Amino acid sequence: MNDSFSELREILKIGKIPEDISHVLEPCHRRLLDALRNSPGSGDIVSLVRHVLRHEDAKQGGSSATTLLVPCKPPFPNRSIWESASITVLREDKEHYLISARPWQPEWLNLADEYPPDAPLFNEKPRRNYEPVSGDPFLQLMKLDKYSNIGQREAIRAVLTAPDSSTLIINLPTGAGKSLCAQLPALLNSRNNNGVSVVVVPTTALAIDQERALKPFVHHATAYYSDDSVEGKERREGIRDRIRAGTQRIIFTSPESLMDSLAPALYEAAKCGILRYFIIDEAHMVEQWGDDFRPAFQEIPGLRRDLLRLNSFTTLLLTATLTESCLDTLETLFGQDLQVISAVQLRPEPAYWFKQCESEELRKQRLLEAVYHLPRPLIIYGTKVKDVEDWKRELTRAGFKRCDLMTGKSTTQQREQLIEKWREGKIDIVVATSAFGLGIDQSDVRAVIHVCIPETIDRFYQEVGRGGRDGKACMSLTLYTTEDFGIARGLNEKSTITIERGLQRWQSMFDKKEPLKDGKYRVPIDNAPSLLEKDIDMQSDQNRAWNIRTLTLMNRANLIEIDSEEPPQKKNSESESEQAWEDYRNSRSIRIRNECHLEKFIWESEVEPVRHQRQSWSHKNLRLMKEALKAKRCISEIFTEAYSIPSRHTPETRNPVIVSRACGGCPVCRENGVTPFPGIMPAPSPVWTKPKFFVGEELQRLLLENNLMLIFYESLEDKSRKRRINKVLKWFVEQGMINIIIPSDLQETLIKEVNRIPNAFIFLWETYQPIKMPHIPTLIFNTEAEKLPYNYLSKNSMSQAPRIIILPRDTPDPSRTDRRLIDVFSGRQFKFDPFCTEIGI
Repeated sequence: MNDSFSELREILKIGKIPEDISHVLEPCHRRLLDALRNSPGSGDIVSLVRHVLRHEDAKQGGSSATTLLVPCKPPFPNRSIWESASITVLREDKEHYLISARPWQPEWLNLADEYPPDAPLFNEKPRRNYEPVSGDPFLQLMKLDKYSNIGQREAIRAVLTAPDSSTLIINLPTGAGKSLCAQLPALLNSRNNNGVSVVVVPTTALAIDQERALKPFVHHATAYYSDDSVEGKERREGIRDRIRAGTQRIIFTSPESLMDSLAPALYEAAKCGILRYFIIDEAHMVEQWGDDFRPAFQEIPGLRRDLLRLNSFTTLLLTATLTESCLDTLETLFGQDLQVISAVQLRPEPAYWFKQCESEELRKQRLLEAVYHLPRPLIIYGTKVKDVEDWKRELTRAGFKRCDLMTGKSTTQQREQLIEKWREGKIDIVVATSAFGLGIDQSDVRAVIHVCIPETIDRFYQEVGRGGRDGKACMSLTLYTTEDFGIARGLNEKSTITIERGLQRWQSMFDKKEPLKDGKYRVPIDNAPSLLEKDIDMQSDQNRAWNIRTLTLMNRANLIEIDSEEPPQKKNSESESEQAWEDYRNSRSIRIRNECHLEKFIWESEVEPVRHQRQSWSHKNLRLMKEALKAKRCISEIFTEAYSIPSRHTPETRNPVIVSRACGGCPVCRENGVTPFPGIMPAPSPVWTKPKFFVGEELQRLLLENNLMLIFYESLEDKSRKRRINKVLKWFVEQGMINIIIPSDLQETLIKEVNRIPNAFIFLWETYQPIKMPHIPTLIFNTEAEKLPYNYLSKNSMSQAPRIIILPRDTPDPSRTDRRLIDVFSGRQFKFDPFCTEIGI
């Protein structure tokens, strides 16, 4: 029995909870003690005590049930409530119950008697199998020394070598560290307070969460969101001022704020050339929400396009759930020099359980049973705001007070408070719509329950993905009724405007166009589509949203291109400024792509297929969700179908997205006795054919238009020569060398030197691997006078980047070991000491 559990036993026996519990290391013990200090409900106590008992059972190997002596007086519950959580009262006296917990084996879940659903959760069984990989020196900027996995490493390296004005889609599994792929380059390229990167996030909760994560590295506010308090206004003004000054470094904001109050500051930053990265986190939302209730998502590309005319920067689109439909959308909106770096491994952590309930009452009973038995923290997802509010009330009534809710109607203050409590372990259950959890990295969620049918397999996979982010086993439980199918079907039917109505809206907007320079037009988005009463009376926000949806649909059909223009400058009077801003907000800049844009036959031939394709993808997504509920094949096969993307040769070549299957347990696998399997994360190949790099003028002079140069040295025993070698390595980094293959004893000194060089970074490799390495300047230092692999000297047809090899004078010729390479190599070569003289070392 461990000391932590012994201490907990003593505390519960005495019944006096200490004020300070910071020394309690076991999370489930600390959560229970915190609850007991803060007037918990009976359901909270029972479930948290069960968590402690079952966790201790698992640690002891299950040889015998762990027992615990607990008070039998309030706030502790009576015997019948303990039994609701499969907790047996073994003995009782006037003051205490002696209790132990049984595995949860509900009769209503198939094979739960053989595979108790809660067992892997309390075992905290590791499921994830990818290992950290050696890091690059610049990771120290965020107090890291390794990448969490190979996908993250190759993604970050691809970001840092992205060509000017290019777009990179980063497709990594949830929990694989996508956020670092944007945050680290943004901070690396603003080390001297001379740059800013903007990160568009779908929810305020995510902006707040990202700000919290970066607090140790960026000490001022970075989350920009609506808050009408005096403090909130000062916060936003401070961010805008720092963007203009180039000292903001990074900012997290919504699409709506980006298009509105942030735009003037970003235009000024672009004019000064200090915009570094333009990032969309959870980029699948560009399609999923941009097509529907957040059209601003699909207006972002227009603003980006206009900013690129002022300032070259890299665009990053981050996602864990890239479908073919989503990729098509992103290519349409962010095309031109767009690449995808992908390392898709399905989540191995969740075990999936599904149960259809014959009535709403039966679903309620089964939900409460699950909540009594499952470990904390856990998330419960519903579809409708009203349903979520009803479930929250049911849980509170059942004695679960450490429970809160989040929906799209939650205020910013409510979201902030919930996230803070959730992180601090002050609440155990969040009941939510899909507004909660997006990108929020709460690592120890052990269970995710759906009391609905998600309208897409995509939404289901994303929400289940909020569990098990620490790589340990978690559970997905879906409780659904027949009525849920109709709700899911209704939500799945995309509210795409008809071509008749769309053409009517477009005609109305285009009739009031204003010509701008460079072939652009300004069109009003607050214009009613007709003079009919139903159109004139339509709420202005609703009317604007439909007009924006019309423009984004036309953009995807290539009839127009949504563009942008610089926001108005301050006028002489406040009223003039307000009017100018009102006009700006109520209009959009566009460029005509098809001169027949007002003809119905063009809408039928160009727009209608886009509408149809959108609906087809949506229907497929729901079909896969229904298939998951039927459990006729392993759920990993269903997810693989959703996220695999075939290669394409026209109109532009596109490499396939390969999915590595994984399953933590599903009805089909349990039926067939298949144990959970994790799959293997694929290692991405370099994506850029012409990555960004520079070669210093001095090195160019010495290369004489060659891209391979050898430098031969005599001995490393000479201390003065070794010091000169360190200086030479630093010189090569200053001249643009990025791929570095050097002995480990030289790395430490070089890393210190590199960190002092402004805007320099290097990638460390153990060996020269031209197929796996980015095609950028490469430096190889060989210490042994042994035969070189042929690829060290062979021409790399895919790269014109220089390759420098420093090697012993006695290195043999790879083609004939009876002679020295220095004597037969006909390309550019130097002896070490003359080379040092040549570069002034």
